[in-house]
Amino acid sequence: MLQPSEVDIQIEVAVLKNRLDHIDESIHGIRDQIEEVEQRVMRLERTTYMLLGGLILLQAMPMLNEFLTSV
Repeated sequence: MLQPSEVDIQIEVAVLKNRLDHIDESIHGIRDQIEEVEQRVMRLERTTYMLLGGLILLQAMPMLNEFLTSV
């Protein structure tokens, strides 16, 4: 059986380092995308709660108006 030469081992190490670099870049890209999605979700939550508060206020307006006119 043939033993790998020192050059073969160096080439294999270089290839593996290159793959690791690409994987690392991909992981960083995915993390950035996750952070962007988290920010969008937080904005959507804030907007949803504001809209919900507005709807509750609109539904309560007739009752508040009636209460204020009776006082």
